[in-house]
Amino acid sequence: IGYPNVGKSSVINTLKRKKVCKAAPVPGETRIWQYIALTRRLYLLDCPGIVPPTASDFKNDAAKVLKGVVRAERVEGCSWYIDEVLSRVKKQYLIQRYKLDADTEW
Repeated sequence: IGYPNVGKSSVINTLKRKKVCKAAPVPGETRIWQYIALTRRLYLLDCPGIVPPTASDFKNDAAKVLKGVVRAERVEGCSWYIDEVLSRVKKQYLIQRYKLDADTEW
């Protein structure tokens, strides 16, 4: 059990050394609970991701978008979340990643 799109199905596939769970790089691919026998006595459970609610999540949809809970194609105003990203990511990382001038202000 864990957040959506963190690799739960991929870990199970790796442990089994074959594809037994459908995995994709978008949230919401796993739709049903699936029991996988790793050994005769050990079973793994693949299930859809869950996001534990916090008080701030109900007030701020940005948390759900940035945690990968919402599929990108369902996000209407991508620019609405820029301020939240800028507040969470260190400025030096953004400057380096996007090759911005060191004196860039926001």
